[in-house]
Amino acid sequence: MRAANQPQSSTAVESNRVHFPVYRMLVALLSTLALLLVWRPAVVHGQEADGRIVSVSDTTVDQVKDSATTTHMVRAGETLWGIAARYFGDGHQWPTLARRNRLAITGPAPLQVGMKLTVPVSPVVRRAKAAAMAAAPADSTVPSVALAKAGEGTLPVPAPARLAGSLSAQTVGKSNAAAGTSTGKGRLPAKAAAVASADAVAKPSPEPDTSRVNFQPQHSSELMTARQGTRIGLVDVEAQEASRKTSEVETVFHRDLPDAAEAERRTRAVLRPNAPAPRQAEFDAAPFMVLPSDLLKAGSIIRRVGSPETTESGYPQRAIVTDQIEVRPAAGVTYSVGQRFVAVTTPAAADKQTLIAIPAGIVEIVRVEAGKPVVAVLTRQSGRVEQGQRLLPATGASAPWLTAQRIEAPDVKTSVRWIDPHELQPTLQSFLMLAAGSTQGVKAGDEFGLYRSGTAEQPAQESLVATVRVVRSEVAGSSAVITRQYQSDIAVGLSARRVAKAP
Repeated sequence: MRAANQPQSSTAVESNRVHFPVYRMLVALLSTLALLLVWRPAVVHGQEADGRIVSVSDTTVDQVKDSATTTHMVRAGETLWGIAARYFGDGHQWPTLARRNRLAITGPAPLQVGMKLTVPVSPVVRRAKAAAMAAAPADSTVPSVALAKAGEGTLPVPAPARLAGSLSAQTVGKSNAAAGTSTGKGRLPAKAAAVASADAVAKPSPEPDTSRVNFQPQHSSELMTARQGTRIGLVDVEAQEASRKTSEVETVFHRDLPDAAEAERRTRAVLRPNAPAPRQAEFDAAPFMVLPSDLLKAGSIIRRVGSPETTESGYPQRAIVTDQIEVRPAAGVTYSVGQRFVAVTTPAAADKQTLIAIPAGIVEIVRVEAGKPVVAVLTRQSGRVEQGQRLLPATGASAPWLTAQRIEAPDVKTSVRWIDPHELQPTLQSFLMLAAGSTQGVKAGDEFGLYRSGTAEQPAQESLVATVRVVRSEVAGSSAVITRQYQSDIAVGLSARRVAKAP
């Protein structure tokens, strides 16, 4: 027979319920001990919500509290991070250093030059290694207050005063003020200042954002209202150099006012040398005088290279700049490569002995071969260059672009000798010839006034018609260009007197 199922006793069930949790706790305790033996606990640095760096392990803090201490005087350029790295062996211990010396660990930089800090007797890290650790933080999560150099974040608040004069006059007798204090008429008593300083440490204010002050244009009133401790003004070079000291109030310059020497130096650095520019175009187009004997030695233009000698229309061929042309020297004359000639239109007679040649362009000889026509290139053009024009040697040079000096009384008196007959009404930029030349001391750049004689009723009263500037001067006369015109009817025979001389 099969035995019947017997119900378990209530005493055994209650015993199992009591011992099972004890077994679980014992297993967990043994597992924890095993893990502690295998892995060594490490100190992990974390970052709180307000940006401070804290340490999970307080062993270092306890050791510092119990160890002997001494005094360290803060020097310019030192930071909380660097001092902690020197005396504690770890820059992350800068909050410990700040709390031991009742310094704010948020907000503006708490260090000032000359401040005394309580630190361990013997620095943990010395010499080159301390400098390396102070200059290179262990990570990028270190707040700026730990890396701010002494003296840079403690700017004094200036008393309300006029912003006149140089920076040296504005800052005379002033020095850095302690953090949390003010200067001028609103200075607090010593006890009230101590209470205010304690409140500032207990309730640190957020660090103001100054990264965009110098890059955003603002009105001076708004800038002074928004940022106390900022100085605005117009200064000289010496004051600018003095304002670069880190211990002075930050300055926003509205304008840069260099002295004369500095302004000239800056101008020469960005501009080309101030060399006078020649009036080459005026010189190339200015008419000049020739003698009939000069035409006997003049060459002529044959045609453009590659073109027929005659055209179907019967009109002469024309050339433009960079065209190659064939030229014919005069009898008994030889050309060489590099010679320059001026192509002139048919000369007009100025009188019985002198002709006026009007330039059309400058040609330069580029090829001379035996048995072949001479080849030249048209390099500059001031008129119409075509077949049959005469070629005269190109002589002279253009005058530099200089200002003529006014003279008290006219020293050269002459008259208008020739005006281009093709111009019905000469006006600005028109050329004419004066009867005086280099023999009378006239040179390029001189200015002459053209005058019309008085009327029959008032013969002694003259009137100014125009002003001309000499472009090229020769022995028998000078060519000039009209620069100013006051009356019409500029004609041959007008009286001309020199009113300004070229230097």
